[in-house]
Amino acid sequence: MRCKHSRVLSIIRERLHREPRDGDVFIVMSRNRRIVRMFSFDNRSYSLFEKKFVAGYQFMKVERNGADTVYRIAWKDVVLILENPIVKTLKIR
Repeated sequence: MRCKHSRVLSIIRERLHREPRDGDVFIVMSRNRRIVRMFSFDNRSYSLFEKKFVAGYQFMKVERNGADTVYRIAWKDVVLILENPIVKTLKIR
C-alpha cells in the first residue's frame, strides 16, 4: 500500500467525490487487509493513522449483499486503529 497523505486525500476527493472537511472519517486498507489507514480532518489539520497487523489477521470482514461486496467493520477494530501504546519509561542511550 503506497498511499500516504496526499494520495489518500486525492482518492477521497476524486473517486469518492467527498470532502474530508465535512467531518467524515475514511478508512482505507491494502489488498490483503493487513495495512489499514484512517484519515480524518479536525478543524485545522488532517490526521492519518496507520496500523499494520500480523500475518493471518484480516481487519475487515468481506460479505456479499446480492451482487455487491460489503466490508463490515466492528467498533473494536476502529478503536484498535486509534490505540497508541503508552510509554511509561524511555531510555535514551
